Amino acid sequence: MQRGRGRPRAGEEIDLDALLQGALEAFAETGYDGTSVRELSRRLGVSHALLIARFGSKEGLWFAAMERALAQLEQSWREVADSPTLDDLEALRQGVIRQVIFTAAHPEVLRIMNHEGAIDSPRLRFVMDRFVKPLRPGVERLLSRLVAGGRIRPLPYATLHFLAVVGGGALFAYPIEATLLGAPAHPDAEEIRAHAEAVADVLIAGIALAPPVRY
Repeated sequence: MQRGRGRPRAGEEIDLDALLQGALEAFAETGYDGTSVRELSRRLGVSHALLIARFGSKEGLWFAAMERALAQLEQSWREVADSPTLDDLEALRQGVIRQVIFTAAHPEVLRIMNHEGAIDSPRLRFVMDRFVKPLRPGVERLLSRLVAGGRIRPLPYATLHFLAVVGGGALFAYPIEATLLGAPAHPDAEEIRAHAEAVADVLIAGIALAPPVRY
């Protein structure tokens, strides 16, 4: 009989990446309040005691799952926002492209934030304090340079955030709706890249005061 995903035998190490990905998928489907530790244990193939011992609580598991996913995105944005080689406008474009490609790889994150973004909770504050706020100064410096150089019109940070994160990623977070609108049911890497570039180009064209410089 096949074991449940992640269930360790005696002396066997847990596949932490698989466990955290499974937790991310569970929270994306039913939300934090709709997901019980008992259901998580069954779904992940590990005991309730093991989850509590490893993460302390359901919320601790939520934090760990989101940390694992969002750390990748944080590094990606830092690379482009602080790049000494990219033109500023192209850096902004590449940041948006990477954001959309990230959502294609981790649509669960956007679905989870749809649950969390409308209420104030320790989980929303964790995402804001751990990832959004630390990245914001670097991105705002990038935007300020572009505005000062007469290359873009002023853009509120929240507007950029929601256009890139929610608007750009919705195609992957809502696959049934996207398919009904004619999008590929299972987009390949080329199709994902094409969508990400289209989102970035439309956004840049909407705020640019001069033709974007490409390198």
